[in-house]
Amino acid sequence: MSSHLRTRTAGVLFLLAVLAVASALVGAVGHYAVLDRPVLLGTLAASLIIVSGAIVFGGGPRGPAVALAMIWTTAGLVTYVNNWQVYAQIPGPTGSGLETRVLYDDWIIPDWALVVRKNDGLLTREWPLVERFSSEHADGLPVVTWVDPSHVRLDDRPGDDRKIWGGQVVVLDPGTGRPLEPDHPVSAF
Repeated sequence: MSSHLRTRTAGVLFLLAVLAVASALVGAVGHYAVLDRPVLLGTLAASLIIVSGAIVFGGGPRGPAVALAMIWTTAGLVTYVNNWQVYAQIPGPTGSGLETRVLYDDWIIPDWALVVRKNDGLLTREWPLVERFSSEHADGLPVVTWVDPSHVRLDDRPGDDRKIWGGQVVVLDPGTGRPLEPDHPVSAF
């Protein structure tokens, strides 16, 4: 491979790495579910940089191959460990594309989260509705009722004397699902 072609190839790979990092940032800041994958996109970016460095500086494939294997193994383990499972889905009003999801992560300490999701294909967004909390069971979660595309009601579970939620109503932007009032995840603790 000529020096000019190696430099050009390395530049393209480096540009793709920058795009992967930018995509992860856009996903995290904009709450885009498809792009909010910092571990996977960061791994892709690191891999592209390693390959571009190997192309520019030569040295054979052995070093970069070992580095790539280590990076992807680590990313696979991190992804496996930090994998939220959908415990329940509560569909929003018909035609709104909105739903509430109860997410559960059963790694060391069971974690629960409640999010509002606006399904728009690649532009699907998820917004935290209730702060994450750790508990063995789903007993701390509210009963979710959609009033309309702009309002979600959070009630206590039947038989729960703690009166944690008390019928709180969260106002949403019906176009995105983003909570407007309160403008931060609801906390009952």
